[in-house]
Amino acid sequence: MKKPYIVYTLSKDRTTQKFNKTKFRDIIKDIENFLQSCTTANIREPDEIELTAYTAYDDTDPKQVLLDIIKKTTEKFGQSYKEPLAYHYPGGEPHETSQYTWKFSNDKLDEVIQYILDNSPMPKSNFGPLELYFTYDFKLTDPTSKIVLQNQKHTSYLLIWFSRGKACSPTIFFPFEQAGKEFWNYVDSIIPLLPFKLEEKYLRIAHVNKQGQVKSFRKIQRPLVT
Repeated sequence: MKKPYIVYTLSKDRTTQKFNKTKFRDIIKDIENFLQSCTTANIREPDEIELTAYTAYDDTDPKQVLLDIIKKTTEKFGQSYKEPLAYHYPGGEPHETSQYTWKFSNDKLDEVIQYILDNSPMPKSNFGPLELYFTYDFKLTDPTSKIVLQNQKHTSYLLIWFSRGKACSPTIFFPFEQAGKEFWNYVDSIIPLLPFKLEEKYLRIAHVNKQGQVKSFRKIQRPLVT
């Protein structure tokens, strides 16, 4: 039988949230501090790294500048995977805008980050023009003892996007069967270490039915201090 757990994840109509800091290097430091203090992940070992460049979406985009960025990035990192941005409905024709994606091993993170910095500030465009995407999978640890929390059946993850803007999408599984004092004490211990704001309205507890399956989630609220 499955046990209840608490999860922090954004709603379906909101896929990302902002970081606490705005400057690129400050964000990287905050991510590193969080991963080192509260998780089993290492900032030097992301699970996935992708760099994507886009052609013009419409006449408001600087078409030649975007083509030059694609050419420069290809000269730097070699051939990419090219595909349409999307496909038109219902006919399935490819969209006129193309995206070029480079995939990297985790030892290339510093190099790709530096490339983003070297090409900043980026020109304004509907997409990109350069977008770095990297991810971390992890289990939670106690920030004081560094011991991995017990009973973590699910892997948490942090998705990160760096372009002209900077955003993330965290999904954190807390191995607590109820939103009691122990859970809130742990939450309070990691809040100062998070690179983003933990919006408590997105915390949910899994409901386990009589068959031992998780079919629904319900909101939880921090108890009022009396």
